[in-house]
Amino acid sequence: MINHISIAVNEPERVANFLAEIWDGIVYPFPPAPDSFFVLANDGKGTAVEITPAGTVLVPGEGLPDEDDLDASTEEFEAQFVKSEFVPRYVATHLNISTKKSIEEIRELAKREGWRVLVCNRGGGLFQLVEVWVENTFMLEVMTPEQTKRYVEITDPEFMEAAFAETLANTHPPSNKVLGSELNLIG
Repeated sequence: MINHISIAVNEPERVANFLAEIWDGIVYPFPPAPDSFFVLANDGKGTAVEITPAGTVLVPGEGLPDEDDLDASTEEFEAQFVKSEFVPRYVATHLNISTKKSIEEIRELAKREGWRVLVCNRGGGLFQLVEVWVENTFMLEVMTPEQTKRYVEITDPEFMEAAFAETLANTHPPSNKVLGSELNLIG
């Protein structure tokens, strides 16, 4: 299960409120990154999105705490949100979420914001979702309950193995090699 993800946008508060509306969720401030918000899906699972200003990046801390002391204070060693001068218009990262809302409700909300929205039939109709282009730069895939049900069906490992059997056979052929008895795999 993915618990949360961070995304960077131009208008964090506006996007946070939009996402909360799609989810019927709740918006909270997110102090680790200035001018950021934490949107909780309120699904009983802790599902959330941290929404930071565009150009915000995570950088690792320096040094390490005593690894034998699991209760040690680690704040000075932890990752930090920092502002970068580089702000890409588009990114490869995108987010797929489920909602209780209908296709029409999703469309209405996105259109109200002035954002590109379209119903997509991925994989030639294998499954469907609604693409919402948040701020017309970040792809948010939104799935209705019916669309989510189909997504769960096609991501079942048995379905995936059958669907990709030929590709898997061509790219990961079974090996008939037998390891020699002199090979010690333990150490």
